[in-house]
Amino acid sequence: MNTTPATSTQYNAENRFDRATAGMTRVVVPTDLGDVVAHVDPNAAALSDSATLLLHGAAGSWTTWLPLIRASHATGRPLTNVVALDLPGWGESGSIAASATVEDLADAVAHVARTLGYAKWSIFGHSLGGHLALTIAARHPERTVSVTAISATGPGALSVLRHPIRHFGVLPLLGGMLGAMRFLSALGPAGTVLVRTLHRLRLLGPLGSPLFAHRGTLDSSVIDSLASEVRPTAFVRAAVAAARYDETQWASIQCPVTLVRGDRDVFVSSADDDWFASVLPHASQQVASNAGHFAHIESFEAPHSTTDGTHLAA
Repeated sequence: MNTTPATSTQYNAENRFDRATAGMTRVVVPTDLGDVVAHVDPNAAALSDSATLLLHGAAGSWTTWLPLIRASHATGRPLTNVVALDLPGWGESGSIAASATVEDLADAVAHVARTLGYAKWSIFGHSLGGHLALTIAARHPERTVSVTAISATGPGALSVLRHPIRHFGVLPLLGGMLGAMRFLSALGPAGTVLVRTLHRLRLLGPLGSPLFAHRGTLDSSVIDSLASEVRPTAFVRAAVAAARYDETQWASIQCPVTLVRGDRDVFVSSADDDWFASVLPHASQQVASNAGHFAHIESFEAPHSTTDGTHLAA
């Protein structure tokens, strides 16, 4: 990895070696969408020129992947060359512009990986991150080794994002969440205060129950993270960008693709499986048992990535 000093115009690095960051190094990379914060293995670049990109969903940050990162180390099959991003608009990264497109987000992620010295990458993406992972594979085929998309925002969700009233019945919980996020976004800073108030009153957990198969078995930190990472404006702008994207472009993807969803996922269904089977017939599809929309937290096994892109999924 480039060890350019902290005053570099390329990126600034700050070491934070504690359990909260799984020993990762915090890195800030300027992009066309503003500064993007990533967490990387400080010794990663010496291992290979291929990164493992971890892309979170629309209600989270890079910390969504901490349980998976730790689990992979605990099993003796650590993810290699991890680059876990806070996508523009979430976590510590800059706000997402109203005009930003899915293509812009995908290119920003690719720019971060290249700036960090990687020529290619394998991608794990959850929800919106899964949507971005597939888009990156379509836009950067020569650099994308493989994609594992967990509950990727697919045709069912996109139909609701495009026509929330007409297609509300397709995924009513998503339609309801979109409406709630629009309301919270319109409130401005007061929206964030409202979310945190609901969390303090222990109401956010029950409201978020549909996202999980067994919310009661989750560590409290999971709901705590959702409360602190909710970004209503970023959610709404990402929803608009996704709705404008032509997902049929994914048909051009040639690299290995693994599609994972929970068997109790309220945002992805078997109808999405059928669509993906027709558009990406070479993709492997897996249904994680006893899991909702966050299969990588509830039942996703520790994956193993190598320099040739092979990995184990759920």
